[in-house]
Amino acid sequence: MTTNQPRSAGGRLWWVIRTTFVIFIVVAVVAVVLGGLGYAGYLGVQEIQRSTNSLSMRIDANEQNLNSLRDLVNSEFAEGNPEQTVQINQLENELALLTEQLEALQAAQTADTAVQTEQLGTVEAELATAVAQNSELSGELATVQEALVALQSDLNSSGSRIDELGGDVDRLRLQLGALDEAVTELTEVTTVARSTETADLQQTLTLLQLWGVLTNARLALMDGDDVAAETAVTRAMTLAGDLTAGEDTPAAAALTRLQTRLDLAAAGFATDLPMVAQDLEAASQELTLLLAGPASEAEIVEATPTATETAETNEETATATPLPSPTAPPTVTPTPTP
Repeated sequence: MTTNQPRSAGGRLWWVIRTTFVIFIVVAVVAVVLGGLGYAGYLGVQEIQRSTNSLSMRIDANEQNLNSLRDLVNSEFAEGNPEQTVQINQLENELALLTEQLEALQAAQTADTAVQTEQLGTVEAELATAVAQNSELSGELATVQEALVALQSDLNSSGSRIDELGGDVDRLRLQLGALDEAVTELTEVTTVARSTETADLQQTLTLLQLWGVLTNARLALMDGDDVAAETAVTRAMTLAGDLTAGEDTPAAAALTRLQTRLDLAAAGFATDLPMVAQDLEAASQELTLLLAGPASEAEIVEATPTATETAETNEETATATPLPSPTAPPTVTPTPTP
């Protein structure tokens, strides 16, 4: 069935009924919506009216409170409150003080503004001067640049000359290096020589001090001053301990005999003074050998017999040995050092 074909009576009736029903439903929905909107508007108007009434009541109550407060304030002012009067006076005084401070600040600001204006004028003048000087410096800078170009050319020529002198400088450096090595070797030799000379000089001084102490001991023993002699022998033992000599040398043997004689002399003060005198004489002779300097081993012999041999000789002769006189020290010739 197409749209061009005429409808039947039943179809037209059904279409009319359906259309009428749809229109009725639409009208009913619209009516319900309009009724709901009207009711909602009514409720809104009622709520607004209620709120307006409540607000009016609050406004009236506030007006009453304000009127009451106004009446109370008026009555207080009418009665005249002293505290409020004092507070008002204080506030007026503070207001006057603040007004004066404000005027002073305004005057200071005006003065500062004038000073700043003057400084600004000075700065502008200096700026103009600086601009003029800048133009002058620009001209001088151009002159300096020209001078730099000329200096660069001179440096280039000087560089070529320096390159030519480089070979001579290298040769001089080699010669200076060799000279430094020679100076270093000479310094080392000089240092060794000085240290050796110092040691020899100290050894000689110690020997001379020891000779003086031994001489004092022998003189004190001859004078009968045993205490001074024993003190001198103790001092001599200390000095002999400070002496040094090479190992397996005649000087070492002589030094050992010297120390032995001093030990025997120190131990004999309590028993046999004549033996002490002989030990001191033997020690002096050993010291004389040390002062005489280096000699061959065959030439250095023990200067005096041992203590045992001396005791046996004393027993055989049964006579007291006279005390020997001190001898002068031999001349010490220091060995020159390079």
